[in-house]
Amino acid sequence: MADDRFGRKRATAAWCLYDFANSSYTTLIVTVAFAVYFRQVVVDAADNRADQLWGLANFAAMLLVAVASPILGALADYSGRRKLLLILTTLLSVAATAALYTAGPGDIAWAMLLFVLATACFEAGYVFYNAFLPDVSTPETVGRVSGWGWGIGYVGGLLCILVCKPLLDQPLSGPDGVAAYQSSFLIVAAWYLVFSLPAFLWLRESPPQGAVRSWFEYASAGFRRVRHTLTHVRRYRETAKYILASLLFTDGITTVVSFAGIYATTTIGFSNREMVFLFLLLNVVALPGSLAAGYLADRAGARRTIILTLVLWVAVVIAAASATGKPMFWAMACGAALGMGSTQAVGRSFMSQISPASRQSEFFGFYVLSGKFASMFGPLLFGSVSLWSGSQRLAVLSILPLFLGGLGLMFWIDDRKAMEDAGQ
Repeated sequence: MADDRFGRKRATAAWCLYDFANSSYTTLIVTVAFAVYFRQVVVDAADNRADQLWGLANFAAMLLVAVASPILGALADYSGRRKLLLILTTLLSVAATAALYTAGPGDIAWAMLLFVLATACFEAGYVFYNAFLPDVSTPETVGRVSGWGWGIGYVGGLLCILVCKPLLDQPLSGPDGVAAYQSSFLIVAAWYLVFSLPAFLWLRESPPQGAVRSWFEYASAGFRRVRHTLTHVRRYRETAKYILASLLFTDGITTVVSFAGIYATTTIGFSNREMVFLFLLLNVVALPGSLAAGYLADRAGARRTIILTLVLWVAVVIAAASATGKPMFWAMACGAALGMGSTQAVGRSFMSQISPASRQSEFFGFYVLSGKFASMFGPLLFGSVSLWSGSQRLAVLSILPLFLGGLGLMFWIDDRKAMEDAGQ
């Protein structure tokens, strides 16, 4: 009995540490370092196509994930190989991240290809990672465990920025600055790999749910299960409503993450050094926000907590579009940091609560599918509006309907019925 408790605690710690590992990717590659490097070095800061090209790269990555997620989720449930698939997608993402070191000025197609591969594998890994949440928590602790995962993830992002800070403080106007930024991509890859190892070792593999022998048979079973879920989606109508709501607000969050660094440096006028300090602060702010939201969800309910965070997001978008100086942008960015961790942490635990226990990976596949399918369009919309209007402020306002639509749908969900339908 004591061994079982120790095994669960060790698995919970390893699960949280995986967030510590991969948050280096979202913080440094998607937002702070490579996003700015892509715009200023790979494409050229003076090229007004840069925002649209960055949006296209995000679109392509999310398209791959959207197509693959439900199949991978069903495959993981049926084969009992969630951990193996988590390991494979993580290693591919790490390898592509390290290869970003080779993308120099003018290597637009190569840089986009590597970013698409790294991001698609990173996001696909979340299908399997999220599906372990019920295994490392209980119905009473699922909100706080999810919150701890996000919170520890922000610690990982914060520490990785600190490690890379001497490199990112250098201006990108010369060869030394370019080389420094490229070296930061190698540090992120190493960080991502090393701190993922406990999850590879200590997460417990699930038993297979069928007697199949080849990967082709696993894939065929996955397609059949996805088709079965689609044909019986009416049984989980409240869960479907939530997936639709998350489709909208996750698109908004993804767009904010993708363009935050670019918007801060281009429109608000942050230097590279100021931007690093900004995201250091944001990771500090996001940590208590995600933890507090997890505990609030366990006490007041996940749906109510998500509604509160979406109200915050609406205020954040309006403030970002109207910010006239750095002080106002600093305040707005702190609000975004609170919303970032809390919405995603509670959203993940809510999905766990309203998914059938025997189909966690499959339903999380749909959950990721909805978010990533939508996330194809938010960054593309932002980049297109920025290109056509010449204003990133108008591009920010273009994502406001995503948060408003998600908020409206959350009011329409009956969370008690959703849990009853899922047998939770």
